[in-house]
Amino acid sequence: MRILGLVVEYNPFHNGHLHHIEASKKLVQPDVTIAVMSGHFMQRGEPACMTKWNRAALALAFGVDLMVELPFAFSNQSADLFALGAVSLLKHLGVTHLCFGSELGEIKELTRLADKMDNLEVKELLATGLSLPKALAQVEPALSGANNTLGIQYIRAIRELEADIIPLTISRKIAGYNDQVPNDDRIASATAIRKLIDEEVDYSQYVPAKLDDPYMALQNWKSHYKFLRHKLLTLRLADLEQIHDMVEGIENRLVVAARESNTWVDFMQAVATRRYTRTRIGRICVNVLVGLTKWEIAEWNLRQGAPYVRILGFTKTGANYLKRVKNDVLVPIYSNFSKECHPMLQHEIKVTAAWGSIYQAKDMTKILKQETASKPVMKD
Repeated sequence: MRILGLVVEYNPFHNGHLHHIEASKKLVQPDVTIAVMSGHFMQRGEPACMTKWNRAALALAFGVDLMVELPFAFSNQSADLFALGAVSLLKHLGVTHLCFGSELGEIKELTRLADKMDNLEVKELLATGLSLPKALAQVEPALSGANNTLGIQYIRAIRELEADIIPLTISRKIAGYNDQVPNDDRIASATAIRKLIDEEVDYSQYVPAKLDDPYMALQNWKSHYKFLRHKLLTLRLADLEQIHDMVEGIENRLVVAARESNTWVDFMQAVATRRYTRTRIGRICVNVLVGLTKWEIAEWNLRQGAPYVRILGFTKTGANYLKRVKNDVLVPIYSNFSKECHPMLQHEIKVTAAWGSIYQAKDMTKILKQETASKPVMKD
């Protein structure tokens, strides 16, 4: 069988994502399409704009057969661990081809650049305080672009995990990953669409279908900053120091900024530096919100890959494939919570609670019930 794997966030699901699914399926001609998707917080260190269940439902409606959650321990990480977690799940599920979007659009060139990741010049630039994407782009200008960086890490993860997966790429065109405003009448970046949602501007031309999600317009750092500020100003410095990715005394800088900043924008301007990019600060702040500690990350040993498969939803085709391979999957498969589930999955309750904390009690209860008691989304 030819099993297509995708690594996605769908924040929100838009026409560019639909193009990626359709182009990938045309390229691979798969029997089954499986997507690994981030949950309630994104790799860039920000809240998802809608629930993972509704994002999964949209993907299933437009061509994906099986939706699997990328655990928070991997989804809120730098590109290498994000990719490692996603590829490990695809390997568990027998995926034969991984197709991702990239600015470069050439798999041979991305493979060559993946070989260059351990270049001494790259390591020396990292030592000066440059972020990994900027260091790579300085050595190889072709590397500029968030999707190029992720694509290279997918290739490296396939090698590290010795996964029998063929990497493929589709050129990302029209809308750049970080574009703040649409420059086309049909395709816009997720960033631009979220901005339209935040400004209550119609975005329907950029998505294949609008979903009536009552939580959609409220989810961003503006809504969560007051909770972050409270934590930064009330937790002991010794406790903050134990938060994952908190290094070099950055907790002191965060506390001072929280004390002096009324808004998320002001806070970010006060703390972001060349060494600590806005994305990295965002991820650290998400870890503060959800209470992810260094000892938990150490105990879970992320370099071994995802320790379980958590199903978010499936079509009939996806369900049949899951039945066929479940006995060959070497890690537990969860469709809902149980007392025996892995601690990394139990931690998702805290993640969803942090995400839903801005809502009234009725909605918060509903969101948490979805997390702990919902069955996978099913699509005929």
